[in-house]
Amino acid sequence: MPIVYNEISTLFKREATRISFSFNDQEARSFIRQPLSITECHYEHIGGSAGVSTVVTISLRDYLVEDYFISVVCEDVEAFVRHQTKNFIQFSLTTSNTYGDQKMLETNINRMCRCLENSLQSRKEKLKVEQFSLSVLEISQAVSAVNLLDREILQIVTVHLPFEDHLFMADDFIPLMKGQGRRKLDLRIHLHDFSLKVLEEVRKLLSSTSNQLNSITINYKNVDEKCIELIAETEHLPEEKTVKFSIDHSADPIEEIAMLNLSDNRFTLNIFEIPSIMMSIASPLGCFEIQTLRKVSRGIRQCVDYVKPDPHIHRCFIRVGNSLRVRIDSMMNRPIWAHYKGSLEQEAVRVVNDFDSNTRHQKSCMDNLNIDMDKEICKLKEEVDPALSPNCSEMS
Repeated sequence: MPIVYNEISTLFKREATRISFSFNDQEARSFIRQPLSITECHYEHIGGSAGVSTVVTISLRDYLVEDYFISVVCEDVEAFVRHQTKNFIQFSLTTSNTYGDQKMLETNINRMCRCLENSLQSRKEKLKVEQFSLSVLEISQAVSAVNLLDREILQIVTVHLPFEDHLFMADDFIPLMKGQGRRKLDLRIHLHDFSLKVLEEVRKLLSSTSNQLNSITINYKNVDEKCIELIAETEHLPEEKTVKFSIDHSADPIEEIAMLNLSDNRFTLNIFEIPSIMMSIASPLGCFEIQTLRKVSRGIRQCVDYVKPDPHIHRCFIRVGNSLRVRIDSMMNRPIWAHYKGSLEQEAVRVVNDFDSNTRHQKSCMDNLNIDMDKEICKLKEEVDPALSPNCSEMS
């Protein structure tokens, strides 16, 4: 019987937006975010002369279940997966950083992957997940799970390889990309050692699957210093222990539309000025692609503005300092950075106008809108308008 699933309000249990389960060989934790609340749960293995049991703690209430803890966790995972009706923004089944018995943890990983696959297969429709994370012993376990998700929704796949003896092989990941269609993935891989061999395999994977990927990000615990000398073209964040290999898709189909030969009677730009056709083209696109499409021609711009495609912006960060910087995270794209280098007063108007242009047709929920200001700029504004003083004092 699924303990946590049954305890959550009936009104929202099928509409969770984010679910994460983190487990090791003795315990597990879960976080279930619903429209109006967050439920945090803890599963702990209890052994004794009477047999094996599990204590499940939900909102300071304890439940004793006479079963091994990973079995109790799996029942909840299966219930959430089978009955979910809305899109998951995030769905994560990963191991925690600490454990005692590796063999037992390996058994638990296999159990979790098997229960996930079985519950996904039992659904009438594929589960819709935007960001999917899974700890595995074999890459084939991740492939099996991803193939049972809705590829039209999936944006980020994170594969966790929790043990030092895991071998990173590009050929194992290539099947993960099959059936991806137009939607390009961001692939993230968590492993122990980022070595020259791993770097070689990453580059092999990039060359084999570049049409299906936006990027590959490696999160490591240890790195070979020789690798650092060879990854100058990447986004390396040593403090976060990540290396990101981004792929340039500047020659995507949108650019091909712009380069069409207008004298070709079989396929002219006029066909893209038909709203029904434009809707099918623009609806899966992200913010940057939509804006690029609008620049192809006046007729296409008018058609795009008529169908009002959702830009699917997930996060927007605006930073006010000596210059204005804006970052937009949208599906199918790498993060878009814009730098405004004129006077703050003039460029602020451009930022507002660009924000309006990018978001006016946004229908989906934006996860994060962050507007930040340097303390020095805030203090200058305080001198002009003393009413800003309380806000600036909070930043000091």
